[in-house]
Amino acid sequence: MSAIEPVKMPKWGLAMEEGKIVEWWAKEGDAVSEGDDLVDIETSKITNVCEAHAGGVLARIVAQPEETLPVGALIAVLAEPDVADADVDAFIADYQANFDPGEASAEAAGPEIRSVEVYGRTMRVGVMGEGEAGTPVVLLHGFGGDLNNWMLVQPALAETRPVYAIELPGHGQSTKDVADGKLGTLATGLVAAMEALGLERFVLVGHSLGGALAVECASRLGDRVAALGLVCPAALPGGAVNGDYLDAFVAARRARDLREPAKLLFADPEMVSRDMLEDLIRAKRLDGAEAALGAIKDGLKGDDPDYAGLGDKLGGLGCPVLVLASQSDQIVGAPDAGALPAGATLQWIEGAGHMPHLEKSGEVVTAIARLG
Repeated sequence: MSAIEPVKMPKWGLAMEEGKIVEWWAKEGDAVSEGDDLVDIETSKITNVCEAHAGGVLARIVAQPEETLPVGALIAVLAEPDVADADVDAFIADYQANFDPGEASAEAAGPEIRSVEVYGRTMRVGVMGEGEAGTPVVLLHGFGGDLNNWMLVQPALAETRPVYAIELPGHGQSTKDVADGKLGTLATGLVAAMEALGLERFVLVGHSLGGALAVECASRLGDRVAALGLVCPAALPGGAVNGDYLDAFVAARRARDLREPAKLLFADPEMVSRDMLEDLIRAKRLDGAEAALGAIKDGLKGDDPDYAGLGDKLGGLGCPVLVLASQSDQIVGAPDAGALPAGATLQWIEGAGHMPHLEKSGEVVTAIARLG
């Protein structure tokens, strides 16, 4: 690291413009390592921890609890142990004198949004890190989600490699026509999207429904998939999809109808914010979204026998497989470690529910970064 490093208000998601300091986990003068928890930050969407991006001493805390600051604002300073206080003071004064909130937000603008056309349908893709030399990563979100589900994971991975977050058919801004909504149909579109993006060899990561689709896609793509990462995947042996949750999600008409079902997603129900619920309802109200989700839901609940065969397909893959799971997952349950294929790695994420990439993003990033 440089002798002095700024800790800035992060940008989590496309819509984030500011964040509120909740609680510091480190004190001024503490030695910290890269990845250590520094501070909890609350946004309109989520409250999460900001981690140290480098090691050193937490030389100065600039932003205090309850302060709300724009993206890019200085919230703390990391420094090497021998840096003088006067140098830290000068660094802070220079940063704040030259800080432009508009410019800082533009620099942290999040993924570039693209569209790919496959079989007459459009899929939205968020792209970050193009030009980096590492093996690309493709991210597939879960049922009812969108590419913003990866807002805490994609920027960190994109520091060393290209990262593509694909919005599943029937979700977000992707085309709502999902035909029969079957696993094989959805996977055919996703494989075509990966072709359209020009991806030759990559790490494939999927969450929940996206995990099931990742297994199906990997079984078709062969050695083009360098490694497979499954985050609380649906339809693995030992797990059981919560059909009541799926029914409640699809049936919800108002934000308040989603509050109780959404609490099942997290170990800490307080992570469910009103803005999160409003975003989910807005997405469901798009033309064709409810029908698409209903068709996909029916397949997940048992109408599609292809889900039952995913365990065998997982065992036939020739790439490394990492499963990140939670013992407290109330949506897809916990996989049976004994039923996973030889060579697959199972890592339990403690303190998380069904959404570890939002609840424990640092652990998820570290685990995925080791793949490929």
